[in-house]
Amino acid sequence: METIVNGVIKLLQKNERKIGSEAPAICLDMLNGEIKVIGMMATKVQVMITLPFHHSLSDHLQKVIAKYHDQAFIYVISSHALDQTHNLECSSTDFVEFAKKFGVYIDDTVCAKSVFVINKDGQFVYKEITRDVEDELDLEMLETKLEEAIHFKKKGHVHENWMGA
Repeated sequence: METIVNGVIKLLQKNERKIGSEAPAICLDMLNGEIKVIGMMATKVQVMITLPFHHSLSDHLQKVIAKYHDQAFIYVISSHALDQTHNLECSSTDFVEFAKKFGVYIDDTVCAKSVFVINKDGQFVYKEITRDVEDELDLEMLETKLEEAIHFKKKGHVHENWMGA
């Protein structure tokens, strides 16, 4: 995959993640000083958002984050401290290892703009990596996929199916 930074096409390095595959676990230093292990199975859906620049957190994205804050773990990982206020417990500038593991690494100074939705079982159910780091994320699609993941009910076996009838 690739993205555009300042008009130049940049190849995204390391692991490309596919829908349905297992999310990698990763330790992140949060801005509040806490270290969290994220990306694996969790009690809530997880959303991983990577932002390339200090001005990349739009008002619209911030509204989506606020709307789903209680229903999902939403992490904002950026290569720079962000201009806008955000939740320090779920924000990090410790982006290099994360970006490599999630396939959005450009170099040690910047990452691609992306969003990943990971279900409670630790599998990717949605991803978007913008074509250009200045492009906006498709927030309508993000909300649709996030709603689906939050309200997904795992189906168990039905007695008749289990008995082979």
